[in-house]
Amino acid sequence: MAVPRDSAPAVGRPPTILDVASRAGVSKSTVSNVVRGMPGVSETTRHRVRMAIDQLGYRPNVLARQLVQQRTNILGVVVGDLANPFFAEMAKSVERHAAARGYTAMFCNTEGNSQSELAGVETLLEYRVAGIVFLAFSGDSRTMKERLEHRVPVVFCSCTADWGDVVSVDDVRGGKLGTNHLIEVGHRRIAYVSIPELEDQSDLARWQGYCEALRISGLGPPMRVSWSPPSDHAVVDGEDRTLSEILTGQDRTTAVFASNDVAAISVQEFADRVGLRVPEDLSIVGFDDVPMAGLARIALTTLAQPRDKLAKLGIATIADRIERKLKGPPTTTLVEVDLVARKSTAPPSNPS
Repeated sequence: MAVPRDSAPAVGRPPTILDVASRAGVSKSTVSNVVRGMPGVSETTRHRVRMAIDQLGYRPNVLARQLVQQRTNILGVVVGDLANPFFAEMAKSVERHAAARGYTAMFCNTEGNSQSELAGVETLLEYRVAGIVFLAFSGDSRTMKERLEHRVPVVFCSCTADWGDVVSVDDVRGGKLGTNHLIEVGHRRIAYVSIPELEDQSDLARWQGYCEALRISGLGPPMRVSWSPPSDHAVVDGEDRTLSEILTGQDRTTAVFASNDVAAISVQEFADRVGLRVPEDLSIVGFDDVPMAGLARIALTTLAQPRDKLAKLGIATIADRIERKLKGPPTTTLVEVDLVARKSTAPPSNPS
């Protein structure tokens, strides 16, 4: 059969499946079967259709086809703040592993705000996402649960909630590891420093690990410092104090376990401003092992979250839910963290 040559689309209009069918001299359904890789089409016809597709530059309207099917291959990904290097790296890994399973990632950056989080999820649902991956969760569980439960599969990856699948590190164990490292090198006055950018569940779990490590070692009382860098103002165990007083005053803290690497690096910068040397005057441990933590000037001792492993397991979990390979109640998969010792920790210069 001769291939028609007068079936080009009008100027300015993208080619359609009908244009391809006309150019190839076949039916619209045959073109659809070739595009979808369906059996029952001869190799000669398949070749002719592919030639027409190439000649016209036709691109299937995947979104339209998926909307007809009431389901897309889009995964909504909720991120706390892409300015945080940990989330940026996690987002890249999630996107890569999603593509490997045949899904496209659509990101929603909430900056840790629960209202922005809910609005972002509503937008993702309007796009009929196949499922939602939370890389951060504000903790507004009741509202979000009512909106999502039994509607689309949900996985909490590197965060947690009790109404969806969870793939996360053991934050309690990480808090104990980091605090024990400081105890083992000789520190007795260790503060826990938290910043607002970390979601509450992770913060509380790491704080719990810190407290347990102090209790087991017979040290205490624990000191919780809630701080918003770069301010000198902080709330310490519910009371207003200055961070400079905590780090340089009488009976000063000689070591800090920070809730994440952003907090730890901010403490390093603050120490430099008030004339404290790290680690000679102040030891610091972070949590996450973001790329900049390994830079020679920072050299931060930290708890490394295996970001790529978390992303791979998270995507595998939600993909299996979507494809009905995973059934039943929500599952929890905990991944171990590892202490990465660098140059931000050392024995105290004047041990007590």
